[in-house]
Amino acid sequence: MNENQNYTEEFEEQVNIRKVVFKYLSFWKWMALSAFVFLSIAFLYLRYTQSIYVSKASVLIKDDKSGGMPGMAIFEDLGLSGGSSNLENEIQIFKSRKLIELVVKKLDLTKQYFGRGERSGLKSSEVYTTSPIQIKHGLDDSLSFVKSISFDVTLKNDSTFELSEINGVDFGLVRFGEAVNTSRGPVVFTKTSAFNGTHIDLEYVISITPLSNAITALQKGLSVEAINKDAEILLISLNGSVIAKNNAIINDLIFQHELEEIKEKNEITENTRDFIKERMLFISKELSGLDNASLRFKTEHNLIDVGINAQLLLEKDSDMEKAIVETNIQLELVRFMNEIMTTDVGVDNLLPSNLGFEDASVATVIAGYNTLVLERNRLLQGSSSQNPNVLKLEGQLTNIKQSLQRSLTNIVATANLKLNALNSKAGVYNSKLASMPGYEKEYRDIFRQQQIKETLYLYLLEKREENEIALITTVANSKVIDAAYCDGVPVSPKRKIVYLAALLLGLLLPIGVIYVLDILDNKVHSITDLEKYNLPHVGIIPFSKEISKLVALKDPRSILSEAYRILRTNVTFLFTDHKEKGNTILVTSTIAGEGKTFVSLNIAHSLALTGKKTVVIGLDLRAPKLLEYLDLQKDIKGVSDFIVNPNILSDDITFPINGTENLFMIPSGTIPPNPSELLMMPRLQVLLDEVKEQYDYVIIDTAPVSLVTDTLVTGQISDICLYVVRANKLEKEMLKVPSRLHKEKKLNNMSIVLNGVGENKGMAYGSEYGYGYGYGYGYGQDQAKKKKWWQKSK
Repeated sequence: MNENQNYTEEFEEQVNIRKVVFKYLSFWKWMALSAFVFLSIAFLYLRYTQSIYVSKASVLIKDDKSGGMPGMAIFEDLGLSGGSSNLENEIQIFKSRKLIELVVKKLDLTKQYFGRGERSGLKSSEVYTTSPIQIKHGLDDSLSFVKSISFDVTLKNDSTFELSEINGVDFGLVRFGEAVNTSRGPVVFTKTSAFNGTHIDLEYVISITPLSNAITALQKGLSVEAINKDAEILLISLNGSVIAKNNAIINDLIFQHELEEIKEKNEITENTRDFIKERMLFISKELSGLDNASLRFKTEHNLIDVGINAQLLLEKDSDMEKAIVETNIQLELVRFMNEIMTTDVGVDNLLPSNLGFEDASVATVIAGYNTLVLERNRLLQGSSSQNPNVLKLEGQLTNIKQSLQRSLTNIVATANLKLNALNSKAGVYNSKLASMPGYEKEYRDIFRQQQIKETLYLYLLEKREENEIALITTVANSKVIDAAYCDGVPVSPKRKIVYLAALLLGLLLPIGVIYVLDILDNKVHSITDLEKYNLPHVGIIPFSKEISKLVALKDPRSILSEAYRILRTNVTFLFTDHKEKGNTILVTSTIAGEGKTFVSLNIAHSLALTGKKTVVIGLDLRAPKLLEYLDLQKDIKGVSDFIVNPNILSDDITFPINGTENLFMIPSGTIPPNPSELLMMPRLQVLLDEVKEQYDYVIIDTAPVSLVTDTLVTGQISDICLYVVRANKLEKEMLKVPSRLHKEKKLNNMSIVLNGVGENKGMAYGSEYGYGYGYGYGYGQDQAKKKKWWQKSK
């Protein structure tokens, strides 16, 4: 039992899916039209929308850990290491207005040249390198625009062109090189090397943007980000409609960044060079004076060698003198550094480095101080002096400067102690040389000063050469891994996605409209709607645009004719007690216009074709339609006249229907003022008894049950009741009327005839089977032609 139930549920689910699919496929023409419209819109959008491309470049940011350029290790003792870089700082520097301004000015990005489409004139494409015309900001190219301005240019020949300001003045014909007084000042147009005869009669648009606006636009479009958190590589990307322009901007941005880095690094070296130059000039003057003093002393005193006995004392004294000289050099360097620090009390300037202090910590402190000064200056480029990071760095610089001063003080104290000790020892040796001539001692003082100044001069000369080497070999901390490139595939608009979206919208829009209309639809359409109210049904009559009064007379092989044959067969099975004569069928409906008279005539006609003598009685005394359907005069006597006039016989109101043997009709007659009371009179039963004895089938066409009580009055006079429900006309809520009548058994053996199925939306049997499927087999080539395209493939 469970297996059968599961199979039934699966089958119903498959049928429902098929119903839904076929319901929407019946509107395939609207879907195809909608898809075509949306695809056409997508084509036009792509045709006149500028493609956007993205160019990318990758740059390595090096620091101390990654090292400098290969071969720089030999200069590490000269302070030529690459220094360290913060990746986030480098990102902000790349996007800084100062750097972007350099790029905008160099590439002249405030001007843009566009060529209009040759066919439609709607699409404008930027011509970055192939523009035949260029513009200058006035005769001296010095005019600074504060507002944007655009010109429309049409080239006429190699010497003239038509010029007009967009939304402004029309200047008419203008010659190349001629100054034009525009609303923003004088401008001059000249030809470029790309100009040739093919540009004649073409139209161009030239736009000039203020420098600040161009910088802002480029700053917004530029993207700089780290590839990942572990790598020190930046990815620079830029979107634009011209690939060559994108690449040029990115490459020049990297170049300007390298120049700024090198310039920043050379600041320390250049400051050190100026310091060494100044000190060498001063020491050179002092050394020259000592040399002249020594020459005069020797000349005056005829200085000679003191002898071998004094040589040993002199050698020891010489060692002392060498130590004293080195100590004095350190004191001199401290004095030089104190002069610099005393003169420069702020935190803006760099300190000279690599001066040769014996205490290595001093050089380390100076290098750290200079690094912080550079970092502070770089932060100031993109922010104010009140930036918390700037203030923090200034505090660190002050602390380092104080620490350096303390270190220098310690060096002085240590050197003085050492110098006192050396002088003490030197005094011992000098006392031993007291016996030597006095002029020798005096000469020694002069010679000592000469050695100090000469050694210091040579030391500064060496450092000057090292500093020049450092200046020449300075390199940036960045290295280009991949120059700007583009794969040539536009990132916007994406053609495949646009077409796919257009296709989906084109298909989904009609489907959505159909779905909404289906939700709002409250009409009966199929047998499924009847089954929800547990109403029995006996047949389905399809809709036909060309309906004759008797369908079998016009085309006995049509689907409509076959539908009535099936209805005839099903009706014969409804009789529980099938009689030889007088089988009575009552035909009614809920409201007027559902086709009960049409069904009555055609079911009677179908029965008559089988040789059964059949009569149709028009018992709708309020709004009779029987005579109208048969194209007969409306003043013919009928049922109402028979009831009220005893002298009228049943044969007097019975008429044959032309064209069909065995088919007769009894019209409703004169419309009475009291049809309900009239139907309750005994004469009606007399009429029915007479026709039942004469005819095999009696078809009674009655009034709608929801409007009047006439039908309910006569509801028990028939063997069966065919209750006509018109598809696409009767509201589903009205099905409660036949449902109540069926439950209360007010109409004998009632069954529903669903009429006019498929009139709207191509609906078929229960929205589940098309008429071509249900009735289409074996009815000639005409039926095959009426099949849907998806059915023909089966």
